[in-house]
Amino acid sequence: MKKVGIPSNNLVHANAHFGTNYVDYIQKNYIDGISGANALPIVFPIGDTKLAKAYIDSVDALLLAGGQDVSPVYFGEDPHINLHETDDRRDVFEVALVIEALKQEKPILGICRGLQIINVALGGTLYQDLGSQYDGLSVKHNQYPTKWYVPTHHIVLQRQSWLSDIFDEKSLVNSFHHQAVKRLADGLKLDATSSDNVVEAFSDDSRRIYAVQWHPEMLLMDNPDAQELFDSFVAKIE
Repeated sequence: MKKVGIPSNNLVHANAHFGTNYVDYIQKNYIDGISGANALPIVFPIGDTKLAKAYIDSVDALLLAGGQDVSPVYFGEDPHINLHETDDRRDVFEVALVIEALKQEKPILGICRGLQIINVALGGTLYQDLGSQYDGLSVKHNQYPTKWYVPTHHIVLQRQSWLSDIFDEKSLVNSFHHQAVKRLADGLKLDATSSDNVVEAFSDDSRRIYAVQWHPEMLLMDNPDAQELFDSFVAKIE
């Protein structure tokens, strides 16, 4: 069975339920997406970057999940006034995992923040806050309080890619982000945008990098067809 590593998120503040912030976790929806593709999800607790090789050695592919904002330190900027919470331990760890997965030539799937951390790890940049930094914004990219599993905006396919057999001009996705790709890292190819030209997906088949800005794992809660994206990724694992 193919094994997919999923780095965890962690509680950075004391939580009323657990009474502590010493909790690493991953949302069950990511587990469901990988399990539904007949692969074995392996959750990595956030750890020292020295462990990156051992973690990647243990799996066949890497999935980077959603979560906090990516620190602008990684693309040479000071924090914008509208930057949300960041987590340096998670940023450092995930960048190390991306670099190690590429070194070992193992496929990577990025979802939401995962797309952003891949782009930054490879030398790209981000809008720290779409609402104040992106000219021409016309789509609601953070659909809250609309439910996670409700698709709300269209994507526009930009080329023939791994998404072409799954999506078309009528396809809708969900959206929960305020950061976004500003400059794509070298070698990454634009696969899809929103109607206001915000990057929604990119890939690089030669390095088996695939990433989407929306949350297919949450769409799974009410849209079984969302499984196709996970199936497509797992099919690329040797």
